Amino acid sequence: MTGYKLHQQISKGLQRRSEAIRKVIMRYNIQAGVLNPPQPPISWKDIVQYTFLGEFDLLWHARDDVQERIWAKPAVREATAKFFKLCRAKKKSLG
Repeated sequence: MTGYKLHQQISKGLQRRSEAIRKVIMRYNIQAGVLNPPQPPISWKDIVQYTFLGEFDLLWHARDDVQERIWAKPAVREATAKFFKLCRAKKKSLG
């Protein structure tokens, strides 16, 4: 998959989930402000510019290193995306 196509897919996914993402950003910013030391807030613009899991600074401050999780591995993410794409295609073909 080319970088442009990946960017387009991420952009479409963000648009579909924009309301939920905005709520999470708001909750994150509230919690980030009360941490000691406080963490910088993030904005919708920041999120839209991210393209890879490793670019999320907020995940670096998590208790666990999520980049080591199985679902964070590029091959697993790609396989999962293809699986759900196949499921959607099957659902469309059946009805």
